Amino acid sequence: MKKLFTEMMSVEAGKIRSIALKEEEKKDYSAHWRAPVWHLDTVNLNGRVYGTELAKRIVAENQVTGVCDGHDPDYHFEFKNFVAVAKNPTIEDGFLYVDIYMVDQAFAQNLEKMHALGLPIGVSSCGYGETDQYGNVVAATYELIRYMDFVTSPAGLVYATPKEEGKGKPTGKPAGDEASKLAAKASAYLKVNDFLRSRS
Repeated sequence: MKKLFTEMMSVEAGKIRSIALKEEEKKDYSAHWRAPVWHLDTVNLNGRVYGTELAKRIVAENQVTGVCDGHDPDYHFEFKNFVAVAKNPTIEDGFLYVDIYMVDQAFAQNLEKMHALGLPIGVSSCGYGETDQYGNVVAATYELIRYMDFVTSPAGLVYATPKEEGKGKPTGKPAGDEASKLAAKASAYLKVNDFLRSRS
C-alpha cells in the first residue's frame, strides 16, 4: 500500500540558489530559484533512499507542480496555498534539481531577506510510494505530488539559495551536537541496512 512520503533537504547536502529572471519571465514571476530536492542513492533522515532510476523517470515525465510554504495534508490540491511553481527537473552531481518560479511577490521578498540574513531555507518533496526492505523507494510505485515545499526542518539536508548567486557552496551545514546526531542516525541506519542485506 502506498504511503505519503515527505522528504526535506537542506543545502548541507546540496545548493539552492536564486537566478536572475529573463525579461520575458518578469510579467509572470517575481523571482527564480533553483534547488536540489533529492540526494540520490543516499539514505535520508527518514531512512529512505531515492535512486537514480526513479529520478530519471521524474526527469522524463517533466511535470510542473505547485510549491507551498510548509507541508499540510490540505495543501495537496488547493491552488490558494501555492507560493511558487516548480519545473524543469534535472540530475546534477548526484542530486535531483528543479527550477522554482515564485508567483507570490511578498513571499519571494521575505525569502530573499531571510536568506540574505543567513537563515537556511529548507525544501521538502512530497509524493506517494512504497519502499523495499532496505528503505529504497520503489520507482514503479512512486507518484509525485509536489517536487518541493519550503520548510524549516529538512530531512534530506538541503537548503535553497537564489539562483542569481550561482552554484556557490552549500550553506546551512549543521554543526556541533546537531551534526553528531545526524551522523549517528545515518551511521546506525546504514549498519542495519548492511545487516539486512547480509541476511537476504
